[in-house]
Amino acid sequence: MQQLSSPPPAPGPRLAHPLGGLSAPRLVVSALLLAMLLSCRFYEETIYTWLDTAWQWVNQVLPATTHLDKVAGSNLGALMERPHKAVSALLFAGSYVALSLGLLVALLPAGEGWRWGLRLYGGIGLVSAALLLAGHAAGLPLLTDLASRLLHGLLSLLPVMVLVPLLRWPGLRAPR
Repeated sequence: MQQLSSPPPAPGPRLAHPLGGLSAPRLVVSALLLAMLLSCRFYEETIYTWLDTAWQWVNQVLPATTHLDKVAGSNLGALMERPHKAVSALLFAGSYVALSLGLLVALLPAGEGWRWGLRLYGGIGLVSAALLLAGHAAGLPLLTDLASRLLHGLLSLLPVMVLVPLLRWPGLRAPR
């Protein structure tokens, strides 16, 4: 007599990988970048003081660099709502955005971190610059204030906290 066997059970949904599908090196790099970003925010005034001092030293060694301060003027300091030199603010912002882009690249699948990060940071940067120029040209402080708020949002963990879950959530990604 032949035994009838039932078909094997259909595979159920797979359990999510405990590390979100990240390899151990990517996880370590992500943790280090996140710690650096948080440290930048905790020690922001100390970093600005160091950058201001370093820029003052550069101005003494290379007097031609004082023109950069005159070109930027006080508009950038007023925009960032901090009494720091424009070059220091630009260096801090550039470093923070670079660390954020690095974190996006480490946390997102191949190529998506750069693509989405550059779109987001570039788009918000361009909109902020356009609002700043329009506000300055038209004499509308409301546009300048809006540009300042956009830049403050850009220099936070908010873009990373929004992009990573959205782009890693499989249900939101289009099938390839």
